[in-house]
Amino acid sequence: MHLCEDPMAFSLKNSGALLGTLLLTPACVNVPTSASAGTKADPKGTKTDTSCATTGSVDFGLDLAGSGWKFTTGDDAAWSATSFSDTGWRDWSVPDNWGDHSDLSAYDGFAWYRKTFTLPTRPAGVTDSAVVAALGKIDDADQTFLNGQEIGRTGGFPPQFDSTWEVPREYYPADGLLNWGGSNVLAVRVYDGTGGGGFYQGPVGLFSKARLRALAGVDGTAVTRTQLAHVCAVLNRQHSAVAKRDSRAYATTLASGYFHQGFTAAQRLAEVRRATSLTDTQAEVFKDSRGRLVVDTIRTWSGQPPARELLYIDPRKQLELGDQSRFFRANYESAAMKRRTQFNVYLPESYTRTSTKRYPVVYMLNGFNGSNIEWEARDIDTVLDRLIKDNGLVETIVVFPDGGSGWYVDTSAGNYRSMIVNEIVPLVDRTYRTVADRDHRGISGVSMGGQGAFTLGLTNPTVFSSIASHMGALSLAPLVGTSAEQAANAGLRPLTLVAGMTAADLNRHRFYFDGGDSDEYRFGAAAQQMSTLLAGKGVKHDYQLGAGRHDDAYWMPKLVRSFQLHSEQFRAAR
Repeated sequence: MHLCEDPMAFSLKNSGALLGTLLLTPACVNVPTSASAGTKADPKGTKTDTSCATTGSVDFGLDLAGSGWKFTTGDDAAWSATSFSDTGWRDWSVPDNWGDHSDLSAYDGFAWYRKTFTLPTRPAGVTDSAVVAALGKIDDADQTFLNGQEIGRTGGFPPQFDSTWEVPREYYPADGLLNWGGSNVLAVRVYDGTGGGGFYQGPVGLFSKARLRALAGVDGTAVTRTQLAHVCAVLNRQHSAVAKRDSRAYATTLASGYFHQGFTAAQRLAEVRRATSLTDTQAEVFKDSRGRLVVDTIRTWSGQPPARELLYIDPRKQLELGDQSRFFRANYESAAMKRRTQFNVYLPESYTRTSTKRYPVVYMLNGFNGSNIEWEARDIDTVLDRLIKDNGLVETIVVFPDGGSGWYVDTSAGNYRSMIVNEIVPLVDRTYRTVADRDHRGISGVSMGGQGAFTLGLTNPTVFSSIASHMGALSLAPLVGTSAEQAANAGLRPLTLVAGMTAADLNRHRFYFDGGDSDEYRFGAAAQQMSTLLAGKGVKHDYQLGAGRHDDAYWMPKLVRSFQLHSEQFRAAR
């Protein structure tokens, strides 16, 4: 049976913090028309269905990192063909960094990589559909071809450039595409929009999911056929319940205390009532160190982009436990952005241990050429857990919108202000247990995000109270949109904005900001100017100018100061 589904209003997907993120082009997926193909007789003579998944124990990997690649700048669709001769291209190695090559250090534009390699004879138990083409992280966007066929793309090329430098690439070749025992060609079209460029982090190669889990430090052991049948019983009941639009039947598959990627049981069932279909493909089952049965699956809800997830199943009862994750991605259909957009959510440690407590919220804004996903690379959930515990901070929900390079204003490049203020803030208040008022809502940002924290905070005083900026672009107006749009937004330069406000209006907020004395963009000097300006108006603020450049090494140690400011505001509002 071949299913194609319609998008739903709101969903959550795997954060990728553990396994990396699977980004697939939305597509229809094949599911078995019957469970009979995997039905076997167990020793007692009863029927057990194991058709939904495999045991996930196949270990296969072909590492393609290192030398043997070919590289050239420029762009030509013919370069994806297997028959194309790349002998005139430069010899190359990956991962690489264009900044390490004198002729590429200032290059922004298209380039192609090609790798010709030989696969071994197909190992026993390995199917094409179980092999992942992992390409690590690429700066900024890519389109990848295997044996002349596109297998995936991440990010956007001009004129709709979208940087996804922080997103791990994982693509799934179609059955029959791999030439086992023969020659294969991997061709990768890359576009770099600013800085850096190219492959900069592995793994790079063809791997089974079991090998990728091992590389990611996810331990597991093979399951028995009985355990596999146990999992299939749960998944089949879930698929049947969604197909019948029967949320009560789906509820019988969820354990007490179920919590998965931000969904409580009630929220999951609300999704089930909206859904038209649910599919799981390329599913593998293993047992983790805690004895739970884990399904590594590509799960698709009602036509949304497929997402790789780990589902946790009680080994004794046919119930899904949920991953109990407190750091994950949410996505929804944004009217402001005219597309599905996403944000990350961090929930404090006590959130899953109570069903009544409500929490303040801080919105954390990314810098230029970034997104919500960059916070996963920083392990920000671990950082926040430690900051809260070690410094007695108020437990706080933290939300990380995808600010792209939109400078947090509404322009032809995207309505980022409306997305955050009019959509994400009310959505978060509806979905999570927040204290939904401005006195318990702060905003922080880094670099471009620090500029955005000031502009969004000061121009929306009924929404945000405390404002924090780390090495923020406080001396710049939003550098996005047409020339007319940039002129219209010139007044949103934070120094200009603050200069035109009264002390009474400014004192509605609490302020923290910092900057390095060796900041390449002179944002340390901008922070000094902001401090002088606020002091001249008699506005209390917390400010730091310290030794450092424009990088994580400067601002991340100061994260405790900004969250102390937010905590002071939240405690004062009690």
